[in-house]
Amino acid sequence: MERNKYIIVLGAGKGYRMESLNENYSKVAYPILGKPLINYVLDAAKPLNAKKTIVVVGFGKEQTIKSVQGQAEIVEQKEVIGTGHAVMQAMPKLENEDGDVFILCGDTPLLTTDTLNKIYHKHVRQGNALTICSTVIANPTGYGRVIREKGSYRLLEVRPYAEINDEEKELEEINSGIYIVDLKLLKQTLPLLSKDNKKNEYYLSDIVKILSEQGHQIDAFVLEDPEDIYNINDRVQLAYAGKVLRKRINQKLMYYGVSIEDPETTYISPNTVIGKDTVIKPNTSIIGESIIGYNNIIGPNAYLEHVKIGNNNLIPSVYLKDVEIKDNEIVEPFTGIKKC
Repeated sequence: MERNKYIIVLGAGKGYRMESLNENYSKVAYPILGKPLINYVLDAAKPLNAKKTIVVVGFGKEQTIKSVQGQAEIVEQKEVIGTGHAVMQAMPKLENEDGDVFILCGDTPLLTTDTLNKIYHKHVRQGNALTICSTVIANPTGYGRVIREKGSYRLLEVRPYAEINDEEKELEEINSGIYIVDLKLLKQTLPLLSKDNKKNEYYLSDIVKILSEQGHQIDAFVLEDPEDIYNINDRVQLAYAGKVLRKRINQKLMYYGVSIEDPETTYISPNTVIGKDTVIKPNTSIIGESIIGYNNIIGPNAYLEHVKIGNNNLIPSVYLKDVEIKDNEIVEPFTGIKKC
């Protein structure tokens, strides 16, 4: 019998390195192609069919709550003192539940359902109490390290970057921040976490060492391509993630039958639907919940946001927002239409 699944998404971080004038701006609410970072994570997790999905909010909670409303239950981390403390806030929502819980980071918009399924299948196949996701990168500065037993390669612990020594800095296997753990054991382990560390925080990663020392079966799924777990801490990383997502979205549309003449200059929201034989010309952006029919020509130099377009239309250099165009229309170039 398949065990229940639960999802906790951590979204309380402030994101100091985003350097916003609004110091209360939620990091996970920053958009890529009009969609907040945390919503990409929720979309990746949705096909897992979790019994409950919980988002932990903190800094900029109003923005985060607005982003995830209707997609998850909300708990607040009023005092942001570590990832372990964040997970503690979700426990009352899971008090009478049992099964396996996924713990995910809200700032990893490149995460895919396929990766989550692979981690979960390893977790179930091996009968693990805890499975983390790790990867190997050439420049692991800033990341927590996976510590293994010499000789046996057995997973011993995950040490946050602030706590590692010079020898451990040479290790290249890093912790992604993704965990799948038996919910009953998680409830027993969280009270054992301590703030006796350099940052005076409750590190969630400490559960690895605790469960290992207790003799439970734990392991890591080592991800071959680290792109999926790429997390966002500054606007350079935000732009890189946007480039990857644009490529994924544009390729999917082209395989479906949409012509995109210059994918490098075409920005299409993941929530946009486009019909076959529509041609998207260079320097075109289609953002938001837009629906576009078949056999249209859009662009070049067009901006469309929250629009509904029928079939067989010619829509060149325009600005359209919150409007509907039916079939067989020719929109004059340099038109600007916004629904009032």
